[in-house]
Amino acid sequence: MSEGNTYQFKIVLLGDSSVGKSSIVLRVCKDEYKEFQENTIGAAFLTKTLIVDGETIKFEIWDTAGQERYHSLTPMYYRGSNAALVVYDITSDVCFLFLVFK
Repeated sequence: MSEGNTYQFKIVLLGDSSVGKSSIVLRVCKDEYKEFQENTIGAAFLTKTLIVDGETIKFEIWDTAGQERYHSLTPMYYRGSNAALVVYDITSDVCFLFLVFK
């Protein structure tokens, strides 16, 4: 029996500090949730592998730091990415404006 193809995708999560990027990555990749999550320094990534119709799909999910001091580093994590998810706090106008003007 022949094996199916393997596809790999890099996804980058972007957004202000403390909006839930790390929580999303942790939930998707490890099915975990932490009430209190430490801020990401620079960037971190986890992987998630799915088998769909005999095909292997590997996601490399990058969690970027939201703090202002790390914003100059963020563009290097975009390189080679297939998608970006923009995460923001819907209860905060400031958080939304941060994304619009960034």
